[in-house]
Amino acid sequence: MLQTSILLLIVSIWFPGATRIAGTDGSLSFLLALFCAVLSIVPYAETTRRLHRTDAALASAVLTMSAFIMILSLLSALYADNPIRTMRAVFAQVFGFAIIPTIAVIAARPRGFEAIDRIGMAMVIMVAVTSCLVTVGLGDARFADRAEGYFKHANQLGIALSAGLPLVAAKLVASRRHRILLSGCLLAGLLGLVKSGSKTNFVLGVVGLGTFFGLYSLYLVIRKQRPVTVIAGMVAAPILFQASLATLQFLNPRAYKLLSLQLSGGEAHSIVSRQRLWSISIDLGLAHPFMGVGAGQWVQDIAPHSHNLFIDYFRTLGVPGLVLVLVIVVLVVGYLISAVLHTLVDRGRGEQATEVNVMVLGTSVAVWNYLVANQMSDSFGPSTAAFFWLPLALLIFYRGMQRSLQVASSKNPPLYVRVGSQLLQH
Repeated sequence: MLQTSILLLIVSIWFPGATRIAGTDGSLSFLLALFCAVLSIVPYAETTRRLHRTDAALASAVLTMSAFIMILSLLSALYADNPIRTMRAVFAQVFGFAIIPTIAVIAARPRGFEAIDRIGMAMVIMVAVTSCLVTVGLGDARFADRAEGYFKHANQLGIALSAGLPLVAAKLVASRRHRILLSGCLLAGLLGLVKSGSKTNFVLGVVGLGTFFGLYSLYLVIRKQRPVTVIAGMVAAPILFQASLATLQFLNPRAYKLLSLQLSGGEAHSIVSRQRLWSISIDLGLAHPFMGVGAGQWVQDIAPHSHNLFIDYFRTLGVPGLVLVLVIVVLVVGYLISAVLHTLVDRGRGEQATEVNVMVLGTSVAVWNYLVANQMSDSFGPSTAAFFWLPLALLIFYRGMQRSLQVASSKNPPLYVRVGSQLLQH
């Protein structure tokens, strides 16, 4: 039941506009998230005792900060101009209480690794499916210069794809089967990103893929493995980057023109408008430093959010909100940097160890992409928040399994690691 619920949740988060209830985007996703949270909360309390202390501490700290954000958001309904919109911030945080416990509980069950692998593959499939729908313009996934897919805005589609592409790339590298299909999924995701016309997320998606493959190449170099693969990757990287730009120019000339203007030092309209939006938002935060203007409130009548994660929380929840979200970001960034560094020097040689290490790199880049994207767009909105919580939960799982494999290797048993309750132990 729990595994089915999380799989349905993963499908629904790609269609917030098509899963609305009473006119509210993503309502079905929110209900599924609540269901997952209710099912997993009791067994999660037991599962945390078997988590590594670092993983448990991160999950507890992040969810605690999230809970405080929810409390402040609910309290802000008392003075906000539009009390209903304060629930948007609550919805975004609920996904964390649904996804992190659910992934941990599923991982602790027998055959947990296979179940988590299915969850990762569900994300890969949805990246490809959504991109194909955008490309052919099926249903609400229209393409008229900027494709929003089933999201409210093209930038939200760009955020989802830029966070999903590193997971696709990691599955492609780690998998021993279906590599042709996974390569097709990766190309489809890139095409969907081009169709979205989101300049920031296009750059972030391409650079994110480059970062992942660069980290994987460094991983191979340190382990003195596959020198031909590393050399081929170094040669192919600039060629593929140029091909991506050429594809953008051909399929979305407006986005290519604006991107070229920004990279050449010019000021595109979107940059100028964001700077004005940031200035107004900071002034509103300074005018209401202790409580903010209320969670989810519009920036005057200009935009629904500040297009920057930190500025938006400062504007809406004041200094307390800014501190809470800053703590979350600092903890998560510190955790993923530590995970990447430990992965690069990991000496595990088995197929399972390699797969786990590759997935740690992929999920780390996915989380990083989402955080960077939210410095220019969306501000952790409820339509895209799941694309932060899901890669983070997967990162915690794969990091925990990485530790389990390292402990097993240090004791020199045969390399058969039971994937069940032992998976998340020290």
